[in-house]
Amino acid sequence: MTTADANTFKILIATDNHLGYLERDPIRGQDSFNTFEEILQIAESNQVDFILLGGDLFHHNRPSRSCLYKTMRLLRKYCFGERESKVWIASDQSVNFGDELGVANYLDANVNISMPVFSIHGNHDDPSGTNNLCALHLLSLAGMVNYFGNSPSFEEVMVQPILMEKGSTKLALYGLGNIREERLHRQWQANKVKFVRPADEDWKDCFNLFVLHQNRAAHGPKSHIPVDFLDGFLDLVLWGHEHECRIHPEEYERFAITQPGSSVATSLSQGEAEPKHVGILKIEGSQFSLEKVRLKTIRPFQFTTVQLSRVETLSQSNVKGIQTYLEGVVEDLIERAKIEWEEQINMSGPEPIMDMPIPLIRVRVDYSGGYETFNPKLFGQKFINRVANPNDMLKFQKSAVPRMLKPSEMLSDLSRAIPERLDTFKVEALVNEMLSRDLFILPEPGLEEAVISLVDKSDKEAIRSFVFKSVTQTRESVPVIPEELNIDFVKRKSSEKKEQMNAMYASSGRDMADSYNSSNMPMDDVVPPTLERQGNTMNDNHSNLSFDEPTQPKRISTDNSQERSQKRRRVLPTLGSSSRNRMQ
Repeated sequence: MTTADANTFKILIATDNHLGYLERDPIRGQDSFNTFEEILQIAESNQVDFILLGGDLFHHNRPSRSCLYKTMRLLRKYCFGERESKVWIASDQSVNFGDELGVANYLDANVNISMPVFSIHGNHDDPSGTNNLCALHLLSLAGMVNYFGNSPSFEEVMVQPILMEKGSTKLALYGLGNIREERLHRQWQANKVKFVRPADEDWKDCFNLFVLHQNRAAHGPKSHIPVDFLDGFLDLVLWGHEHECRIHPEEYERFAITQPGSSVATSLSQGEAEPKHVGILKIEGSQFSLEKVRLKTIRPFQFTTVQLSRVETLSQSNVKGIQTYLEGVVEDLIERAKIEWEEQINMSGPEPIMDMPIPLIRVRVDYSGGYETFNPKLFGQKFINRVANPNDMLKFQKSAVPRMLKPSEMLSDLSRAIPERLDTFKVEALVNEMLSRDLFILPEPGLEEAVISLVDKSDKEAIRSFVFKSVTQTRESVPVIPEELNIDFVKRKSSEKKEQMNAMYASSGRDMADSYNSSNMPMDDVVPPTLERQGNTMNDNHSNLSFDEPTQPKRISTDNSQERSQKRRRVLPTLGSSSRNRMQ
């Protein structure tokens, strides 16, 4: 190993693997696993120090046994081995990982790990249910993944760093698993998101890497995390959750952001049609570079938009002519997929590459102007075995912006196709409308969250568990039943208990707070993000620990200073396709 390698962190970064997506689909069922195996192979061939994942490793909150089996088989195949790691952890690992083991798997004497995996959770695989467990907890306990970034409280979000050393390079790895957007936005504005900074002088100039899994695009006033919220001491931010691949580091005033995007297309949108990559991140001292690596096992995906009113040869009532025209569009997209796949083979050099998988095709059809629609599933029957998604190749929509409708009105709008109606609103909005009238016993925020868990995360036990818990708590609130029991007494007692439960949803931590929906919060307190509303940087007090043996991890003490370190950034000799030069 050269001197440069001995002092350089080499990290494979990826996010949103969504293992288990459409696992029962006869065509696309193995896509997520095939690409995840390719990612592990890339990491193995590059001999990286570790793999860093930005959340949503799994697509379902409760992955199937088959999904867990395939995932564990891959991790065991590629991550277990005798290769010794040169990365040491200097922070308190029991704080970093928060599980019963309290140690990184590759530093555990009972497990042989050659390529560690570090991961936060996303919104698809977040902790929930009894004891707030998730699939990553299982992988962590099995010694296969180092799960970090799980905040124990939402009232005071403390982001603890994993302090890593390799040679002379020091890395502070911060992670924050997904928290409901509106809640985290409010907490950040209220100055309740705090980053713990190491106080030891040796760590003042360490490289600060932050990985999170939240909305980056603004879907509403509080439904995202603005870039201005992020602290200026950070050097690089790995942004998960967004599926569009924007992996090339985007420079901001105080830091850079890399957004690898998903490794499997879970929505047939234009952003998912772009080539997908993972990155090889190299960090030496206070400098970094990022080499992007294109994934070769991604199923080809072609996307286009057709506006029928601009096609001169088509008339509004000629459904047959419209179908014939769109068939030609699909044929062109299939041919384009073949051409791009062959170009990818030529770019990959002499390395063998598999035959082109059946491509995904999505045609967004604008039928504004009185044009007739037809059944997309019947249309797709002609392309079975030639297209991976024959039933939903076409998406009909109108370009005219309709008046603001309630979700129930959108759902019953017979002028639009059913898929278009379902894509118009989120389930949260529909549930919120249905619960606009107060309930007597069940707290509305909790019921809303239970329905969302059922729809978005396929948690079939969410509603049953919520109702059982709510009714039990209400029953326990009436220790003595009066002789003359009437409906007014039940309503009054139920309302009193429900108010208490609503207050708990609004103020408590992990058990209930995350289920308090933003629709129940006032929206008139929205203000533009300012530097004053960034998350705090703070230090924590710990006792000094030291070890005589250099192979033992040491614990770094911290102080109460609020000052941010002023670091000079220099250019690292080019390590890949992009590098960075900053002065702070």
